[in-house]
Amino acid sequence: MTSPRPLLRRAITAVVLLTAVTLTAPPAQARSELDSYVARRAAIGTTIAQLRERRVETAVALRLAIGRATSRLHEMPRTAAANRLRFRHVRSILVHEWRALSWRLRRTERLVGHRVSALREHRRSIDEWISTWGVFVHCPINGWHSISDNFGITVRLPGVPVHRHMGNDILAEAGTPIVAPFDGLASGSSSELGGLEVRVEGSAGYVYNAHLSSYGALGEVRAGTVIGYVGDTGDATTAHDHLEWHPYGGPAVDPYPYLSVSCG
Repeated sequence: MTSPRPLLRRAITAVVLLTAVTLTAPPAQARSELDSYVARRAAIGTTIAQLRERRVETAVALRLAIGRATSRLHEMPRTAAANRLRFRHVRSILVHEWRALSWRLRRTERLVGHRVSALREHRRSIDEWISTWGVFVHCPINGWHSISDNFGITVRLPGVPVHRHMGNDILAEAGTPIVAPFDGLASGSSSELGGLEVRVEGSAGYVYNAHLSSYGALGEVRAGTVIGYVGDTGDATTAHDHLEWHPYGGPAVDPYPYLSVSCG
C-alpha cells in the first residue's frame, strides 16, 4: 500500500517555508511601516487559507490509506487452517499500519490547528497596532455596509464621461452616517460627478467621500465624528459612499486593505 508519508512531509514543509517567507519579508512595494503591516496581515490570511487547504488534502490522503488498510484487513480469509499463521502476521502488519496512519492524521490536525491559532493571534496583534497607529482608526461607515474593491476599474455610465474609478464603493442604506476615519479637517464641496462631497484632511493624507445625501459636522473633527450621510447624488445609480484615499496629498491608492481592517 502506498504510504501518504511523502505527501504529508511535503505539505508540512511547504507550509512552514511559505509561512516563514510571508511573515518575515515585507514586500518591496511597501511605502511605509503601515503598508508593511497591512501587507503582512494579508499574507497571514493567505497562509491560513493554504494551511487549511493542505490539511484537507493530507487528511483525504490519510483517510483513503486508512480505508484501504481496513478493507484489506476485513477481506483476508480466516477459515483456512494453513493460512492462520500468515493471517495473524499480515493482520499484525495492517493493524500497525492503520494505527500509524491514524496517529499521523491526528498529528496533522493538531499541528495545523496550532499553526492557524498562532497566525490568528499574530493577525490580532497587527489589527491592534493598525487600530492604534494606522490611518483608518474608524470605519468610514457607521452602520451596515458592503465594501466593493473596485479601485482602478473603468467606469462607463450613460451621460457620464468614461473615467477610472479611483476609490472603493461602500454600499449602505441611504441616510447611514459617514464618519471621519481619523482626526482632521472636514470640508464640503459639490460636483456634477460626485454630488455632495466631503474631504477629511489628516496628518497622513486625506479621504474623499462622494454622493452624500447631506452634510454632517465640518471643520475640525475627531475620528468617528459624523461628517455626512450616505446618498445617491451626482452620478450614483444607488446609495453608496465613494471613498478615496490619498496618502500625503498624492494620487489615490486602493483603500481596500485599510478598510478591510478598520471595518472588519
